[in-house]
Amino acid sequence: ADQVDACARVFASQRRWTVVRGSDLEEGPSEGLPIWSEHVGDEALKGNLMRRVDFALFMVEAITDDALLWKAPAITGCKVASAQAHPPVHGPPNARPPVSAAAQKVNG
Repeated sequence: ADQVDACARVFASQRRWTVVRGSDLEEGPSEGLPIWSEHVGDEALKGNLMRRVDFALFMVEAITDDALLWKAPAITGCKVASAQAHPPVHGPPNARPPVSAAAQKVNG
């Protein structure tokens, strides 16, 4: 209930916002910028797993990419089988927009 209320408040806000809906997290080195879709049920997201560092990478990308403003992207790792088999609406995993300089610093 708290999460639903918090999101409702964010969605109603006049401020710049992005609500990132993450998948299950695992440790390990970066596999690259996660894929995203506006639809939780997207086939590309079924893998539901990403590296913790890649979640952070996407968060940095989200604050530097105005295309993600006022959206609630659902994300998962770019290397999971579902992401490879079902490219998301915004493009296939290997055709991502360039990662911002700020996100590259997080990734090392």
